[in-house]
Amino acid sequence: MKNLLNYEGKKVVVTGAASGMGEATAKILLEQGAEVYALDINDSKLDVKKSIKVNLGDKASIDEAVSQLPDVIDSVFSCAGIAGTIYGSGRFTPADVVTINFIGGRYLIESIIPRMPEGSSIATVASLAGMGWMQKLNVLMPLIKTSTFEDAKQWVDENITDPNVMDQDETKNGSYGLSKEALIAWVKYRAYSLAEKKIRLNNVSPSSTITPMLADFNDIAKADVTSSFISPIGRAAVAEDQANALVFINSDLNTYISGQDLQVDYAVTSKLFFGE
Repeated sequence: MKNLLNYEGKKVVVTGAASGMGEATAKILLEQGAEVYALDINDSKLDVKKSIKVNLGDKASIDEAVSQLPDVIDSVFSCAGIAGTIYGSGRFTPADVVTINFIGGRYLIESIIPRMPEGSSIATVASLAGMGWMQKLNVLMPLIKTSTFEDAKQWVDENITDPNVMDQDETKNGSYGLSKEALIAWVKYRAYSLAEKKIRLNNVSPSSTITPMLADFNDIAKADVTSSFISPIGRAAVAEDQANALVFINSDLNTYISGQDLQVDYAVTSKLFFGE
């Protein structure tokens, strides 16, 4: 029987591979026979080809991590990110959140693209928190069109206090929402030019997912955010639900989907749209 996913022997990069969705994704890829390069600020506990430390808030750290990757990469799974200005034992500025969740992740992907052959694939992890990207597209486009890590950081530093840019305050995790709006908009924008190289670029937007990061979302909101984003299925998503979507959308089974934002939420957005 034909292996429809076809990861056997493929060289894949997974960021955020030490926990949560990234770790769940790396596990599936290892089971599928892929050669996994795990990038994270922490060491991966999995039996990967190579575990590489990276800080997505630091351009030099990203450059060093990319220098340790092979000359050919078949798939990138960009799962790394932080929950907002509170994450683990750290405290971050709104600009840090956008840098780590969008600017650094984008820079890492763009650094790898020259090593990717025709038929390769990229998937990023955004969030339902980024659903408002289209209404803010005219505001976001100057950021999306920046061509360097430094230019993007400068734009964020100069504009993040503009209420049209970050339209929710930090009690509603505004910088996290902004980072995910920017990510979805960039995926939509960049996918068209990558089609010429026959490289697919898609995005997965999870609803509330039970990962170590969930406690940080609750700390920021000072409430249990999980129950607000569960459909009649009656349970929150788990990391494997999101990993399954990522592995599918980057696989050979996907031959013609690119530039899409796949909402992995078991239809919870239907309630958000229709209020029923």
